[in-house]
Amino acid sequence: MDPRVLGLALLGPALACAAGDGMRFQVISMERPPEGLGLPPPPDYQPCYWGEARGYDRSGDGKIDEVRVTFKGRERCYGEDTNHDGVIDTWDLMDERGNLVKRASDVNGDGRLDQSWTFDPARKGCATISADRAADGKAEPGSTIDVCEQLSGRGR
Repeated sequence: MDPRVLGLALLGPALACAAGDGMRFQVISMERPPEGLGLPPPPDYQPCYWGEARGYDRSGDGKIDEVRVTFKGRERCYGEDTNHDGVIDTWDLMDERGNLVKRASDVNGDGRLDQSWTFDPARKGCATISADRAADGKAEPGSTIDVCEQLSGRGR
């Protein structure tokens, strides 16, 4: 057996998340995420399901706080526990160049996506935000706002 493969097999369990040990990571399957992970990525965030996913325990409590998915050597998807309740509640999707293009969040803690952000590549840092109170994947009529227009005063 190749000694590198054997070394990885022996080292793998030591890299898994363990409470009180500081930041650790584990390779996870987004097709069958670990129980208790939280909100899965939206179905149209396909790179989240294609690449290699790593779950990180940043707080040292033994729970995954962050998921990073790389595909073809680039980070394409990122999940985070933004309210520190122990479950992933926000997912970001990056394009092939690493630019943030979409964000989906559970902002009220009910375990369903209820807010989506779409970032405009022509206006760096600008996004439109839509609410989905029914959790049916559709923006509520009149709920979409353009952040840059609101900040400039043109959206009032």
